Amino acid sequence: MTSFFYQIPIWGVVLLFFVLVMIAIEIGYRAGHRTKEFWESAEAGGGNVVLSSMLLLLGLILALTFSASVGNHQSRQKAVITDANAIGKVFLLADLVAKPEDQKLKKALLEYARTQVITRSDALSSQKLQDLIQESTRAAAAIWQLTEEIVQEKEAGAFDVSLGLAVTDLFGSHRLRNWNVFYRLPGIVLAILVIIATASLAIGGFNAGISGRISRSRMTALALVLSGVMLLLVDIDHPVSGFIQVDQEVIQTLIDQIQQDLGQ
Repeated sequence: MTSFFYQIPIWGVVLLFFVLVMIAIEIGYRAGHRTKEFWESAEAGGGNVVLSSMLLLLGLILALTFSASVGNHQSRQKAVITDANAIGKVFLLADLVAKPEDQKLKKALLEYARTQVITRSDALSSQKLQDLIQESTRAAAAIWQLTEEIVQEKEAGAFDVSLGLAVTDLFGSHRLRNWNVFYRLPGIVLAILVIIATASLAIGGFNAGISGRISRSRMTALALVLSGVMLLLVDIDHPVSGFIQVDQEVIQTLIDQIQQDLGQ
């Protein structure tokens, strides 16, 4: 279910949501209008109580979902910074490695850093992201292989321990970044949000049908507001392809620094 929401364009999700809530309003209104003779008013049978409860529940779900989305966004941004710090630490230690291994290690770091920049085209499909992560894993393995060669050339000392710890930290940040790339809000959460929103507006339309009056402009405005919130929720969970993107400038700056050091 998660892939359904995230494999189609953001505007497609929002448009689908808007159409669903507008249909729910119309169905609710027509159902209420046809059965209004059985009801004294919209308040009969606890209609307003049900509507108020549904809207309150909708507000709660929106708040919790938005909080989770913002938390995911912050986690992704933190993962980028952690990854950049890990690469930068190994890069600084590479200056203390004997030649020519220092240049080899820096080149391997450069190749790895390049795989950590996720472009909009990479985020278009899960397969492209999988390919990028596999490439990143191979680049990380090359760094570890070079580290083993450097350590095995002489008797291990304090510097070798520091270098080994820095590389293992890089692997840790690599795994964290990979997890953040694929993690999204569970599809069931968004599905429940859609169900509650459509049910709430259907009840609102039903109450309007019982009263025999409906302000379509107000109902449309409410649907647009809810669609805007849905846009924000889905967009913030698209770290690269949305309007609110994870800033990867720190890694790009590091790539430029390594290239300058290598004279590229």
